[in-house]
Amino acid sequence: MSGRTVLVSGAAGFVGRAVTARLAASGAEVVVALRRAREVPGAARAVDAGDLAAPAPALAAALRGVDAVVHAAGLAHRNGVDPAALAAANVTAARRVAEEAVARGVRRLVLVSSAAVFGKQRDGTFSEASPPRPDDAYAASKLEGEAAVRATVAGSATRLVIVRPCAVVGPGCAGNIPRLVRLIRRGMPLPFGAIANARSFIAVDDLAALIARAVAADDPPDCVIGAHPEPVSTPALIRALAGGLGRKVVLLPVPPSWLGAATRMAGHGELWRSFAGSFRADVSLARDSLGFSAPTPVRAALQATAAALR
Repeated sequence: MSGRTVLVSGAAGFVGRAVTARLAASGAEVVVALRRAREVPGAARAVDAGDLAAPAPALAAALRGVDAVVHAAGLAHRNGVDPAALAAANVTAARRVAEEAVARGVRRLVLVSSAAVFGKQRDGTFSEASPPRPDDAYAASKLEGEAAVRATVAGSATRLVIVRPCAVVGPGCAGNIPRLVRLIRRGMPLPFGAIANARSFIAVDDLAALIARAVAADDPPDCVIGAHPEPVSTPALIRALAGGLGRKVVLLPVPPSWLGAATRMAGHGELWRSFAGSFRADVSLARDSLGFSAPTPVRAALQATAAALR
C-alpha cells in the first residue's frame, strides 16, 4: 500500500474512521473527503467536499493524483428516515463520486454497501451469488446505489469493488446493538432464550482490513461479503453484550412463535426479523480471492461494544 494515495469519503463515520486508520497504517497517503473538513486520525489531509449529492468541485480537485477511492459515506439505516434522503445519500452521492473518479482516471473504486441488500433473514447460507432481496427503504437504496455506480464505471479504466458487510460491531456502532444494551441494563429477564438462529457479524476493524485488501489487490472480485466465518445466535449475542457490561442476564425460553406474534402486533415486526431470523453469510470468496478471514471473534467485538457503553 506504500506509495498509494487513497481518498476516503465518510471518514468521520463509524466505518470510515476505521478504514482511514487502517489504510494509513498500511502506508497509504489518505485524503479524507468530508461534509465539513476536520482532523481525522491517520489522514494526511482533509477536504471540505460539502454535500456529495450535489456538484462538488472540491472533490474533483482532491481526486487529482489519487490511486483509489473508498466511498464509505452514506445514510445509515434507522427508523423514520425519508426515502428521498436515503436516495440522495446512498444513490445520488455514490453516483457522483463514481463520476468524478472515472473522470479523473482513478484506477480503483471501493463502494461500501451493505449485506442488507439480501434482506433481514435468509433460509440457509447466502453468498455473493444469491439474489438480492431488499425488504426496506434503506436496503433498496443501497442496492440502487450499487447499480448506479456499476453503470457509471462500465467501460472505464476504473475497477469497481463492492463490499457488502453484514452487521458491523465495535465501540461506537449504532443500530440495534445499543438498543439491546439498554434492555440489558434494565436488569429485566429477556424473552429470547428459545431463539435458535445464526446471524453473521463483522468487527469494524476487520471490515477496514477487508476494504484495505480490496484497495490493494491486483485482481479483486467485483463484489465481496464482509463477515466473520462463525455466526452467533441471538441468545449468544445478548450474553456477550451482558458480559461486556459486567452483568448477568436471564433469558426466558418464550416460544418464538408467541414472541413473533406479540412483536408484530406491537408494530415491531422489522426488529423481530433482525433479532430472530437467521442471516448466515458464506465468506469463502473473501478468503479465496483476497486471502482474508476476519480474525476478531464476534463475541469479543460485542463485549468491547458493550463495554464502551458502560
